[in-house]
Amino acid sequence: MKTTLTLVAFLLTASVILSQKDYEAEYMDRYNKNIQLEYINEVYIPSDVMDALAQIDALSNEAGRKRLLEAPEDLAAERLVLGLGKWMIVNWNFYEGSRLSHHLKTYGVTFPEDMAKFLIVSYHRHLRGVPLDLEQRGQTFYDLRKKEQDIRNSKKKVIKEIIKSKL
Repeated sequence: MKTTLTLVAFLLTASVILSQKDYEAEYMDRYNKNIQLEYINEVYIPSDVMDALAQIDALSNEAGRKRLLEAPEDLAAERLVLGLGKWMIVNWNFYEGSRLSHHLKTYGVTFPEDMAKFLIVSYHRHLRGVPLDLEQRGQTFYDLRKKEQDIRNSKKKVIKEIIKSKL
């Protein structure tokens, strides 16, 4: 009975590990295809930040642009991330990859919500006619996420340390 349970546990564990590797390979295959596409689910995917700003402008009306300009950029990003930002995340395929999300990663912006905020602030700056500072703002997002990861890593506990000897 104990041998049977051990065998079942082993097979389930092996199955989960293989499934995870299959899922990762499938995800990367889909991601690599998506970043080449101009349209995903019949929605045009901007190629870069300036193209995205043009698309946001086309989706916006004068009243919306005026309301956006009335708020400071950080507040505008926080307010719009749940509306316009969520639209960008879903329609521009930030979770599964698109040519725009891939482009934003070159600036260090890797989280979908950060991508949306990055674009909203960029649009706000574009409307105001001030420099977009893409590299600097991208570095800020990168530094923030790195700091969060470093904090998480510092809180991890070592369960067991195994030292391998060289033969």
